[in-house]
Order: sequence, then structure tokens, then C-alpha cells
Amino acid sequence: MDSSFQGRLSRFFIFSARLFFALTIFFIPFRWRWMVWQRPFFPIYADYTDFLLFISDLSMLYMLMFWACSLLLFPRKLKAGPALMWLSLVGLTIAAWVSVLGSVDGIFSRYQAVRFILLLMFYLFIVNEVKSAGWVIVPVAAQILFQSGIAVSQVMAQSSLGLQRLGELQLNPADSGVSIVLGEGIRFLRGYGLSDHPNILGGCIAFGLVLLLAVSMFGEGRQPLLASMVFLIAFPALVMTFSRSAWLSLFVAGSFMVGIEAFARKWDSVKRALLLGVLSLLAVMPFIQKYDFLFISRVNSGSVAQDDPMKERAFLLEAGNTLFVEHSAIGIGLGAAPLAMKERFVDFPLNFQPPHYAILVAAMETGVLGGIFYFLLLVIPILTVFFRWDELSRWPALAGAFGLLLALTVVGFFDYYTWFYSYGQAWQWLGWGLYSAAMETTA
Repeated sequence: MDSSFQGRLSRFFIFSARLFFALTIFFIPFRWRWMVWQRPFFPIYADYTDFLLFISDLSMLYMLMFWACSLLLFPRKLKAGPALMWLSLVGLTIAAWVSVLGSVDGIFSRYQAVRFILLLMFYLFIVNEVKSAGWVIVPVAAQILFQSGIAVSQVMAQSSLGLQRLGELQLNPADSGVSIVLGEGIRFLRGYGLSDHPNILGGCIAFGLVLLLAVSMFGEGRQPLLASMVFLIAFPALVMTFSRSAWLSLFVAGSFMVGIEAFARKWDSVKRALLLGVLSLLAVMPFIQKYDFLFISRVNSGSVAQDDPMKERAFLLEAGNTLFVEHSAIGIGLGAAPLAMKERFVDFPLNFQPPHYAILVAAMETGVLGGIFYFLLLVIPILTVFFRWDELSRWPALAGAFGLLLALTVVGFFDYYTWFYSYGQAWQWLGWGLYSAAMETTA
């Protein structure tokens, strides 16, 4: 094989890897999956214990396979990103494997630990091969546009759309187990899209909107206009998920990006962001006015004393803290939180599930060292931004990546899927990869 053919073949492999990277991002919210091994542990929700292969997992495997072929044909030194981020990621991956030793479900923890190795490779691919923001923004825009169209249609029809072959759940607001908002005696179906739950879809849309907001503020040429158009189309779907954590994450991340531009006195980008915010609110105002009683019910239920879901979350936090204290050395095993709850608590008044607090679940499952590494991965970007605040306005990619990490962290304070589910893991490691890649360009 001559060198020119070898070079062309290597370029083909790297292009294919980037293509499957884009497909991985597009498929993140899909619950479309294959059953690898069904393992019922009644009454635990089957997805917590079954061996599942999601379509985003498959596309990630193809991405890594093509990338490995490219590296074999054209070996090159790989960058690992900022040293502290890389060491924390490696430490977290090792802690995940160590947790297998004390896991209440060892074989399942090994399966999940393999995922962590793939996610570590996913991170390395982003740092080394994603040279253009377009490889991220385009599939993100496609993802949220596709999911938003389905979610809005579901809410308008108040039922599923017959897309079960694509992974859509059977949705009827009258059925128990379907996520609804209750107001004035009405059971109102929330937007699912093709995801497993409205909170997951809401998070995915919010994370995508954060990146689109960054483009609309910091982009050049036609980029801000195109990003703003997608933002306006997808924003109503975010509202229709009725996901409070997703709403809050977008608000916090958006406020941060507007704040750094205001601090730098870059008023053009601030005006673009504020105009986009006003137009977005105008776009959803008819829906909010029509169903204002649902929003009042949803917002007013944020009190632990009055809201049953909040009471349940408080109970799960207490139970999770008990498990962490009892197994703080190496944890209860990666991915084993629901089964550990079942084995530890005989009289459990709720469905067995992880606490709705990602940091606690990480510490429960991987022990104190895993919890420390996970905490560092959340804190290191914050400290970097604190010490380099005045530079952020000069590095739009870094500001956008940090905005995404900020949104992910906010969601992690109220839910566990950024740690526990493949959907949230893909977004979390994507955020860490984009942040590290941006840091490489500013070094």
C-alpha cells in the first residue's frame, strides 16, 4: 500500500468517525434500543437492570472503530486536554471499575464500567478531532428540531403519534405511569418526543439551546441568524416538557453568557440575546395563557412541604445518603443504586430508583474517591472561569462550553440522569470534551 493511498484511507476513516460522532449527538435523546440481556428484578423498573444497547451507543462504537482505524494507519500523538480534567476523568473511570469489587450487581457494574471506558475515548476524540464547531452545532440543531416537532405534536394531540418503531412510548394521559401535569382536574400530557421521559427530553433540548444561544451571541456571518431560528422553533417544545430543572438550567446558563458579554461591554451580543429571549417568550405566550393553570400548578409545587414529588426526592436523598455512609470506601457498584435500595430497605414506600442528585449517586456507586473525582470535574471548569473571567469574552468556544457544563450541573442538582443514564452521560462527557478542547485552543 503506497503512502498516498494510505493517506486517503486514513482521511476516509477520520471523516467516517466524525460522521458517526455527529450521528451519536443526534441520537442522544432516543430511547430506541436493543435488548442485550433481560434481567427482571421485580418491582424495579426494567431499564435499571437490563443490559441495553441504545442507538447512540451503536453510533459511538462505530465512531471509535473508525477513529481507531485512522490512528493505526496514521499514528499521531493524542492530546488529553487540561491535566486536572484528564486525571479526574481517568480517576473516575478507575473508581468505576474498583466499585465492581463491592457491587451488589457485579456483572451489571462491569457492563456499565465498560461504558465509562467508551465515554473516556469519546472525550479524547472530541479533544483531538473535533476541529470545527459545526460538527457539534449542526447535529445538535438537528437533534432538537427533530425531537421538538414530535414533542409539540404529542402535546397538541395529547397522545403518542404511533412512532413506536422509533422508540416512542405509548402515551395516554389517563394511564398511570405516564408523566403528566395535573391542574384543575385535568391530566395534561407532557412532551416526551422519542425519549424515555419529559425531564430527559427537556434537558436535551435545554443543553442544545445553550449551544445555539452561544452561536447566536458569538457567531459570525449568517450563523447567529440560523441559530436563532432553530432556537425559536425548539423553545416551545422545552416549555411543553414542563421540566423545571431544564427551564432553570437554560436560564442559569443563558444568564451567565449574557453576563460575561455585559461585563466585557459587548452590547451587540447582549442585545441579540435579549431580543432572542423576548421573541422566544412571545412565541410561547399563547400556549402559556391558554394553560396558565398548569404552569401555576407546576411552579407552585416547588415546596417540599406541599409537593409529593419533592417529598419523594427528599426521602430518596436520605436513603441515598444512608447507603453512601455505609459503603463509602468503594461504593455499592456502578449502576447498582436501584438494586442496592431494594436490598437495603425492606419497607420502601417508593419505586426503587437513584436519588435525584447526580453527585450523591456518583459517590454512592463509586465510593468517596469516585465522588471526589466527579466533584472535581464539576468544579475545575468553575475555578478556571473564576480565574480567567476577563478572558472569556475573547474565547466564545470556551464560554459556550462552560455554559453547557453549567446547564448540566444545574440539572444534576435535581435529577440523576446526567450520571446514571446513557442520555445524560453522553451530554456530560460531550460537555467535558468541548470544554477541554476549548481550553486547548486558549493555551
